[in-house]
Formats: sequence, C-alpha cells, structure tokens
Amino acid sequence: MSTSKQLTSKVSFGSIICSGVLYRIRRFNKGAKNLTVFACSLLPVAAAQAAGLQNSNPNTVLFTPTALDPESTQVPDSGTIQDDIDRVTGWFFMSAWNERGSLIRQGTGPNSTAYCLGNLSIALHQLGTLNGAEYNGAAGALSLLPTAGALVGSPTKELWVLYKLMPLAGILSMFLSLGGTMVPTQAGAYDPKVSFTYGGMIATTSLIAEKRRQEELDDARTPFISPEKMFARRVQGRAEDDRGGIYRNVWIGIAIQAVLIATILIALWFGQLGGVITWWCDVYAWMWFWYFLVVIVSIVENFVGVPFTNNWTLRISKVPHTIQISRDAPKVQARHGKDVLDAIKSGFNATSLVKLSSQEPYTKRNSCFYVVISQEGVSAAHATFRVLSKASNVAVFAFGTTLFASATLMSVSVVLMILSLVLSAGVWGRVTAMWIASQMNKLSDPVLHTVVHERLDAAKHMEEILKIPGLIIETGGHIIINGYSIKRRNPWLSAATYIGLLAAPYDITKSAILTQPDSTMGESRSDALMMKSPRLRQGYEFMDSSSDSHIV
Repeated sequence: MSTSKQLTSKVSFGSIICSGVLYRIRRFNKGAKNLTVFACSLLPVAAAQAAGLQNSNPNTVLFTPTALDPESTQVPDSGTIQDDIDRVTGWFFMSAWNERGSLIRQGTGPNSTAYCLGNLSIALHQLGTLNGAEYNGAAGALSLLPTAGALVGSPTKELWVLYKLMPLAGILSMFLSLGGTMVPTQAGAYDPKVSFTYGGMIATTSLIAEKRRQEELDDARTPFISPEKMFARRVQGRAEDDRGGIYRNVWIGIAIQAVLIATILIALWFGQLGGVITWWCDVYAWMWFWYFLVVIVSIVENFVGVPFTNNWTLRISKVPHTIQISRDAPKVQARHGKDVLDAIKSGFNATSLVKLSSQEPYTKRNSCFYVVISQEGVSAAHATFRVLSKASNVAVFAFGTTLFASATLMSVSVVLMILSLVLSAGVWGRVTAMWIASQMNKLSDPVLHTVVHERLDAAKHMEEILKIPGLIIETGGHIIINGYSIKRRNPWLSAATYIGLLAAPYDITKSAILTQPDSTMGESRSDALMMKSPRLRQGYEFMDSSSDSHIV
C-alpha cells in the first residue's frame, strides 16, 4: 500500500514539472512571435502601386529588333518586362546565339574593329536586365576555367615514364592536362625503388606485391657489388626476359586521348562563336587561342620541370645468336681524354656491315625495353628556364582569367556545356594516361631507371651496360652491338622517337649480309650479291677473314 502511494506521488510531481515546462515554452514562443512581427514591420515593403506591378500580367509593348548599325546614334529599346522574362524562361537556341555573335563580327576592312565594337554596343543595349544578370554570372563562372589544371590531378612519375616510353601519348596527355603540371619537380619523387601507384586510378595491389617479391629475391641472390655492376645485371636479366611486347591496348588509349582532345576543341569552338571579348572584338577563335597557349606553356613546363638536366636513354633489344662484326668497327669507349658519354655525343661516322649466317637458325625479337640513366641536379641554364617557364605559366593564367571574365553575351547554358565537357575531358584524359602507363608495365618492366649523383657514375653505368654481350643498343643516334657502333642515323627519322615502345626494334638484317650456299652455283648467294654491289663487296672483303671478325 505504501509503495503504491509513493508511486502516485512521484507521478503527480512529474506531471507538475512537465506542466511548468510546457507553460514556459508557450510564453517563450509567444514572445518570440511578437518580436519577429515587430522586426518584420521595420523592413521596407514594396509598394503595390509601383509601376508595372499593378497586376500579374502587365501591359507591354512588343519588342522590335533594330539592325546592328554602328553609325546609328539611336539606342534601341531593350523591350518590356514581359519580353525580358520571355527571353530568360524561353528555349535556348544555339544557332541563333552563334548567329548573333557572327553578325557582330561581320564588319570587314580597316575599320572592322570599330564596326565590331559598334555592333557589340548595340547588342548590349538590346539586352534586358535579366539577360544582363545571366551573362555576368556566366562570365564569372567561365573565369574559373584557367584553374582546371589543378582539378585534373597531381604530378606523378608515371607520366614522366609514359613520355619516355611513348612520347606521342605523353604529348597528348599534356594537351589534356589543361595547364597542370604532370611531372614531379623533386628528384626524390623519381626513386626507382618506389612502386608505381598510377595516382590511385588503376588497381595495383597484385603488381606491387609481385615487384616486391622479385626485388627481395634479387637482393638475396646478389652479393655486395658496385652499383653500376648491379644495375648492369638488372639490364642483362631484363634482356633475357621474353615477356611483354604486345601493346595493342596502348593504341586504344591513344585513340581515346584523340577523341577527348577533339571534344575540348569542339566545345570551345561553339562557345567562342557567340561570346565576344570587348577588347578583342573581331577575333573568332579566342578560346582556341587560350587553349593552345596553355598547351604550349604546359609542354614547356613539363619538359623543364624534370629535376635532371642530364639524361641518357638507351633502347635495348636482343641480337641474333650468331652474328659477325668487323673488328674495324669503332668501339664505343672513353677515348682522347673524354668519357664514354662524350664519345657517344661526338658520334662515330662509320657504317659497318655484319655477317649473319642463314645456315643456322636465329631468333628475332619483336620487343625492346628502355634504360634511363639520370644525373641528379640541374644546370644554371636549366634552372633559368624553369623560372621563366613558371613566370610564363603565371602570365598565361592571368591572361586566361582576364579573357574569360571580360567575355560578353555568354549564356549560362553554353558556359555549363563548356565547363562540363572540358573538365570531364581533362579528368578522363588523366585516367587514360595512367591506364596506358599501366598497360605498358603490365607484363614486364619496360623501363629500368637509375639516378646517379655525378657524371662519372653515369659513365660507369654506361660502360658496364656496353659490356653486356648480345645486345642491340640504340642511343644518341647510334646502333651499338656488343660495344661496337655499326651505324649512325638521324634519330628524328626514327619511328621510335615518336611512338617509343610501339616501334619495332632495329632490324639487324638491314646491316647484315646473309650467307647461304647455293647448290646450283659454285658460290654462295651472298657472294653473288657482292659482285653486283661494290659497296657490299668491300664490306664483305674486310669481314670475310675469321681473324678480322668476331661472333657475338
């Protein structure tokens, strides 16, 4: 009984508290309501009898367009409120918008700029208040386009490797970078021991695990040796690896890059037809001018942004097993007080014919790989170019921002189309570049990169690589076999300069004499060939003696 009374008293006490709380809330709400009504009464109120606002459908006068005549001193009426509303809420016709821009620029002759400015002035006077507000907001949004490069992605070493392995894809990636920097500017970012991550845009879990397992095995098997010898062993081991060499997907990636660039150009073309720049009135392709200016500056900055002034690139493939090279061929080595790097740069003006016996089978490799030796540090001239490149990039950014901010007659619909297509193309261009790089690294290591501190170390690395037998090395315009230069050619005439890994390795049969006995003749077929060509006959004579030739 006592428990029941206690429970009843507690419930009654709780009810009293709740009632008090609710009462105070009601009083507070009533006070807040009164305060709100008082505050709102102090705000200005639009008069109902204001001109044009007596009813929901004001009486208007039909809008009559006036011919765009710069000599006219009469400013045409911009229309009534209803007409202004109809312009903003109606359908947007791209063809009519482009036609107005072309009509403004139709003036010719020495006074074309004056005619264009006059037409533009009349067109701006014909705009309603709502149209003017729309165009001003659209120009402000368009002025953000020069900052698109920062949205595409951060610099990564994978894109530098992409340019080294596939220059064409690297250049197209710079077209899609929208002014952003693709390559890191710090030497530490190029550490060969750091696995490729592809900016997190490509799956790499299995690839990184496999590479680390292979590096652990190599470290366990290799005793302590000098860095140049260890790197030469890596090169020799990679030369014996027959994997890879099929890069059909790379061509697909290049085609996608071309489509994305075309998308940007088309979007900018339609955007620049209807928009007019006040201080550059009679220019049609003002958006294209900005885009190609950004591309040029971006390419220059990515070239000079690499923190290595000295790079030595070697294109390596396997040579057929049995091949004879004349010992008169110039040996690539240090000479006359110059190291091997200077010897390659000065060049060897000699062409040697090699002898390849067709009596024995041989294998021709269809793929190659690259070796890049970089010396850490930049020269004074390189540093100066980096500063100038950064200054030009800032100048182009300021020019682009001013250009787009001062654009007139830019519709919100057009600006939204431009921003959507251009930014999407830039992002997908970065994803495509990463995908191309991952495809080239999918089956084997297409590039071996090492960074040295001094030029002497780079020369040692080069000498050790040249000692490896059975390699065809393409570097500095030379074709080198077993350390001997057999031919020099213009690298700008080589397909490898432009498409890198996609170009076939040097065909040694172009510099070889095939020897094959002919059962119907007392001489070999190569001997018959010698009789027809004095140049080949001379080459055959100095390679015929076994004492004057060696087998690779």
